[in-house]
Amino acid sequence: MVLSGVQERLAPLQSWLFPQRLYLELQDTAITAMVLQGRRLTWLDQLVLQPGLCQAGRPINPPALADLLGDWLIESGYAGAHISAVLPGSAAELRVLKSDQPIESGQFALPKQIEALRLPWPSETAVDVVHAPLPSLPGSYLSVAVESALLETWIELFADSGFTLDYLEAAPACALRSMGGQSGLLLGLDSDQSWLLRMEEGAPIWQWRLPSLTDLAALQEEFSQCLSFLKINASCAASVLAVASAALPASGLDHLQRGIGLGLDWIDPLAAGQLESSLSDLTGNSLGLLWGLVLEDVES
Repeated sequence: MVLSGVQERLAPLQSWLFPQRLYLELQDTAITAMVLQGRRLTWLDQLVLQPGLCQAGRPINPPALADLLGDWLIESGYAGAHISAVLPGSAAELRVLKSDQPIESGQFALPKQIEALRLPWPSETAVDVVHAPLPSLPGSYLSVAVESALLETWIELFADSGFTLDYLEAAPACALRSMGGQSGLLLGLDSDQSWLLRMEEGAPIWQWRLPSLTDLAALQEEFSQCLSFLKINASCAASVLAVASAALPASGLDHLQRGIGLGLDWIDPLAAGQLESSLSDLTGNSLGLLWGLVLEDVES
């Protein structure tokens, strides 16, 4: 009993001295949490969100979502954890632009450069979270932008839920990192919006927005239109590399695989041996985006 009381008193101090690391994938329909020890997956769980809490990657009811998220993680034993998270694909805009000036990796874009991105929101509200040169395309750079108000909402939400948010990543950046510099087609699927990228040596040179997997017929039709365009203008690969949100049902992915008439090679760090697992049941979980989120941490 004495030992138990000492452990209870020490728990907050241990949490402060040795904070746990949580990786979250944020989606409109669910939040997926992952914990690693080295390269071993030790916890994977998903919080299903009711409609109206989050839309296009933006919290609609931040207080309710903060309470729900905080209760879930604390009850799961992760009070005081430090969090890294990836936003849905619909919350970010990816662009490849030309530049006459040398671009340093990690450098933020100037206001005129942000204006040139032609974003769906006013340029003064944009944050250029990725701004890096593309070695395979000299004179070009990659920009991934998100809206500043969206970032601020998530930062405040995590603070209100009692957790430290270390950084937020954009889904395209995680997907490109998990792809590992390959060429070909990269199909991203999430609960709000999907997208297709044509890649050359890891650099995106063409993008097409697609419907979400929840509208399978429309997704298949527009995907076929993309392939028709690519067959006319460029050689088309026999298969497509695909990364999916962990919140999407495996049944929908199977239907897509059968319906498009083209092989899908899923980014799967467990099948590839990049991650190990001590968990018994991982059926239906897609960890491609989360793998892109954790990649730099596990390789450092």
